[in-house]
Amino acid sequence: MSRYINALDGREFTIRVQWVFIAVLTCITMFAMVGWKTTPKDFTAHIPPDLRAGARLNIGSTPEVPPANVYTFGLYIWQQINRWKEDGTKNYGEQIFAMQNYITPACREQLISDMNIKAGRGELAQRTRSLMEIAGQNYEEKRVVPLGGQAWTVLLDTQLQETSRGVQVKDVFIRYPLQIVRFDVDRELNPFGLAVDCFGNGRPERLDPKAYKLLSAPMPSSVGPGPAALPAPAAP
Repeated sequence: MSRYINALDGREFTIRVQWVFIAVLTCITMFAMVGWKTTPKDFTAHIPPDLRAGARLNIGSTPEVPPANVYTFGLYIWQQINRWKEDGTKNYGEQIFAMQNYITPACREQLISDMNIKAGRGELAQRTRSLMEIAGQNYEEKRVVPLGGQAWTVLLDTQLQETSRGVQVKDVFIRYPLQIVRFDVDRELNPFGLAVDCFGNGRPERLDPKAYKLLSAPMPSSVGPGPAALPAPAAP
């Protein structure tokens, strides 16, 4: 009789162990499904343009943005906003609209205000405009000033040219202190997660072309090349 009782007890113990095992597997499966559902499907990686020395990428919800990428982003967006192919009267507004996902709302309003002021002064009609880097004044680390990890000031030394009915009416050197901020609002419309916030607390400054001519002059053969400082703005 005791043999049958022991057999029943052994069967019940085996059943209890199996139920515990099933419960543990169920919990593990549920945790795995929750983890899979909450894992980000997309990752953003900002790859620096120069990989000759290698690069370390931090991928995650708030990825690190190399200074070169911040500079390139700011230059490209600002060039596009200042590109009037045919007539500033229509092109300025079109470019603001085309770049609206890459500029902050405050910057957009500032640009629209600037457009209205220029229109009132007659500085848009029949005007073309182009913006380019001054020759030899390309990216350097000192041109990107970090402002706490979420924003940067980018110093663009540019040549701004305008024509009216085929006649050049403006050809100046300007330093734009562009402020770039993290702007991860809609990755479908702005995959970079950055935006131009116009000039922050700074303002554009006109540069002296003579300073750039001196920097571009050949160095004497007896003097080795050294790091060039950013030219000082021209006196107002």
